[in-house]
Amino acid sequence: MSEIFGQHEHQIYALRNDFTDQLLRYYSMYPTAATKVAYTGLIIRNNEAAVQVGLENYAPSLANVQQSLKLFIQFIQQQLRDNVHFVVLGHYQLLDALLDKSLQTPDILSMIEERNLSGLVTYLSTEHPIVQILKENTQQQLNVLEHYIPNDHPALVELKIWERWLHTQGYNDIHLDITAQPPRSYYTGLFIQCHFAENESRVLTGGYYKGSIEGFGLGLTL
Repeated sequence: MSEIFGQHEHQIYALRNDFTDQLLRYYSMYPTAATKVAYTGLIIRNNEAAVQVGLENYAPSLANVQQSLKLFIQFIQQQLRDNVHFVVLGHYQLLDALLDKSLQTPDILSMIEERNLSGLVTYLSTEHPIVQILKENTQQQLNVLEHYIPNDHPALVELKIWERWLHTQGYNDIHLDITAQPPRSYYTGLFIQCHFAENESRVLTGGYYKGSIEGFGLGLTL
């Protein structure tokens, strides 16, 4: 749940842990021609208040999303005096490409998320693509992935496009995450995590979603 509501003296208060849900509802109710929104404000995480800054791209193009990421990295460098140390890429369509729906049970999904190789071998076999990929270093997993899904699979194509672009930006320490599962049902595409060099607790996160509207959000909790 993204918000907790309370009422006091005829006023309604809400605690949010993310801006994307709120902005999705707003833009669904009040359509606008704006294709990009910047925001900042307080959120509640682990019973503590924190400031979140972010950029939402609506009807996003690859160029617009990558430009937003470059702007965010500029902010990290100039305002936070930090830089991106390594990048994690993933795609929420990978699970369906690698694992039959009948095998996507809560137990198996939990083992994938926990990278429980011994358990996965028991349920799936040693030769299963997910087991074979997870056995590799995360820096090598994108290359290994190519052996298990078609080269023209949309998720692989998108991941390779982003990998090449990140290389052009000077980021070569790129890891694949096939274990992540979408936090909301409308997250259906690529996601990215940019981990900081100095402040290791900070992570710039982003992801594609398609619900009542289509978008790609980038957010950072300060």
